[in-house]
Amino acid sequence: MSCTVTPDIVKNKLYGRGKEKTTIIDAFCRVASSGESEAIIIRGWSGCGKSSLVANTFVPIRVAGGCIVSRKFDEVSTMSPFSVAISIFDKLCVLVKERNSNDEISDIQEKLVRVIGTNLPKLFHILPNLRELFNTGAAPSNLIQQQQVDSGLNFKGLCFAMQGFMRVISSKSSPVMFFLDDLQWADKLSLGLIHAVLSDIKKMSTVFFVGTYRSNEVQQDHVICRFTDSLESFGVGITQMRLDGMVEEDVNALISDSLCVFPRICRPLSSLVYHRTRGNPLFTIEFLETLVKHDLIQYSFRERRWVWDEDKIKEEEISSNVLHLLTTKMGTLPARRQEALKVASCFGSQMSKLAV
Repeated sequence: MSCTVTPDIVKNKLYGRGKEKTTIIDAFCRVASSGESEAIIIRGWSGCGKSSLVANTFVPIRVAGGCIVSRKFDEVSTMSPFSVAISIFDKLCVLVKERNSNDEISDIQEKLVRVIGTNLPKLFHILPNLRELFNTGAAPSNLIQQQQVDSGLNFKGLCFAMQGFMRVISSKSSPVMFFLDDLQWADKLSLGLIHAVLSDIKKMSTVFFVGTYRSNEVQQDHVICRFTDSLESFGVGITQMRLDGMVEEDVNALISDSLCVFPRICRPLSSLVYHRTRGNPLFTIEFLETLVKHDLIQYSFRERRWVWDEDKIKEEEISSNVLHLLTTKMGTLPARRQEALKVASCFGSQMSKLAV
């Protein structure tokens, strides 16, 4: 006898990434102790868990005093050079105001005036939230447009101003972590600005940069490759990491946790799933959910656990392509919801509540 309940597929837990997580946290600790900026670049196929890996380090890094700002590139952002890079500095202003007392903010204001000098008024136009830090009234919420940046500061001047800004904002006691996801869509100017901050010759900034990109969408002449090569030539500490799929034991652990059965019991199922998904975390989760939806994994009251039929799973025609699997899944949504998702996708990876 079976029922229609579904298992709680584990989605927010890392499996088999302990070494990589330690590498990221250790790199941050080096930055915090030495005061010298570093970078970690993580590459891997779509769905291999790059973003989840980095996000899993946020709690220990915040506990260690890190100030974390994260953003995501998308295909829409490529049409607005500087927009993503400018937005992380702008968001940093908000965090600085939240994390510091009035006396500390007054000290930061004095240092910014001294370090940035005559470029500070121009920086107000580029970083709207910097106005709030200086209590000069509300600033426009939209990001600065390319022509506005050019009319205030040229690229060299902008880099110089941001270097000064980060010398004041970041320190060994308050290191800043920038996380930029999906660098395969990054523009040259945004990465150039990040490069300028990391390679500051005065070495007075304490910045930990983490970037991720889909290796299956990047060629050797991509801007991210030139970015990493240039950081190395400038003597910036950089660690490059490649994420592959989970090994079969990790897939077995995920399925064991999801179905609440002993690992030895679900090992045959895990072997089938692993060989179909090659351990890709996203594909593994979607594949499991598809098995549940097709009633190939059911709960047995008689055995008091989840059961499955390996032979039926082998015979079932389920796509071995994660993109096709997701497309098919979206195709089952109501027509109006599909139309809403199409419109939402035009806004990129994020959209405001007002737009919703």
